Amino acid sequence: MVKGRFIVNPFTELVLTENDHVQLQDLANSIVMTNLDKLNAYQADNRKHVDMNRWKLVKERQKIRMYTERSGSTSSSGKDGLTGSGLPMLWCVGTMEGHLDDLMYGVISPTLEDMRVKASYVDDFSGAAVLDTVFQPSLEDPFQSLIVKWMEVDIPLASTSLVKNRDYVYLEGTGFVQSARGERLGYHVIHSVSFPKTHDLPNRIRGNMSAVAFFRQMSNGNTMDIFGTAIMDPGGDMIRMLVVPSMAGAFLSSLKYAYCGQMKKLAWLLEKRYAESKQHGAPNKKSVCVTCSTPITGRRLGDFGKSNSTCKLCFGFVCHACKIVRKLSFVDPDLLLSQRKVTFCTACISEVTRLSAVDAARAQMLSGTKHQGVSSGIQRSMSSDGNSTTSDYSISGYS
Repeated sequence: MVKGRFIVNPFTELVLTENDHVQLQDLANSIVMTNLDKLNAYQADNRKHVDMNRWKLVKERQKIRMYTERSGSTSSSGKDGLTGSGLPMLWCVGTMEGHLDDLMYGVISPTLEDMRVKASYVDDFSGAAVLDTVFQPSLEDPFQSLIVKWMEVDIPLASTSLVKNRDYVYLEGTGFVQSARGERLGYHVIHSVSFPKTHDLPNRIRGNMSAVAFFRQMSNGNTMDIFGTAIMDPGGDMIRMLVVPSMAGAFLSSLKYAYCGQMKKLAWLLEKRYAESKQHGAPNKKSVCVTCSTPITGRRLGDFGKSNSTCKLCFGFVCHACKIVRKLSFVDPDLLLSQRKVTFCTACISEVTRLSAVDAARAQMLSGTKHQGVSSGIQRSMSSDGNSTTSDYSISGYS
């Protein structure tokens, strides 16, 4: 859904006071703790029982199941405490592959540039802006943030004038809490807020939502489980059959969060290696594939001189059968998003998989302003790696 409709701020500058920030933190804490109680109640039920008389399975992908309340059951909540009070509600449970820190690295997006990179991997919204920052990630807590944002979500049939796209002004929070069992849980909360300056925008209908998801690393080390709920008031006369699939799609994007974190680690390490090669020079490699050791001689060596036949992390040759290609996203200093296919070897991909997302996030904070300039240099050096795409967005009103 990334169509270049990213703008810095569609409203006049939103200046919130310190007291406003305290109230927003209290709101976020209240939402997280209330939903944590619901998770604890669900975990206490050893059977993980889902009352199918009350809940209807609406979508299942991989091992994630999404339920919605059946008509007539919304007026009363069960022992789980879950209810949409008449509004469309989604309840999401299941498991997914990946590591919790990678997922949190993929989820967190405190800046517009971060949001855009995330959307390129996750496809969770169509347009977005950062309106205010309550608190940024820190070296001590690199995955904790609380940001006021705006986003627009494409709705099916919007082009027919039967319905209009929905947009949302919301508070987004990320971080960690502990369950009643003492387990480490990552959380992601989105909750609609409103301010005098965040007026309705032309050709859109302002919706409201409240969504919370908790993620837990399971004992096998490469699997997480998810518990999430979402309630949505789409505004206007939007019919339920369009609301529920939209909510389900938003939760399904969580399947891509850990992958997004892996790609962000890969892009960071690529920038690091590129900066080191500029300072010390790239190492000379033997004329063999670094993965399978196939000798590269004669005419074939000439083919391997191409940029897309060398690993961009270790600079070694990679044969066609062994090379791994990943599509990475970068934000240029001129605020353009570029996506490029980059070649890697198996060993370097394995290294990135094992790399700590916490260490990568902290290193990026410490590198600061160096980040974008290095990204531009990398893209120039990879010009022959394959197809690339670049999309533009307005920077009017940047503040």
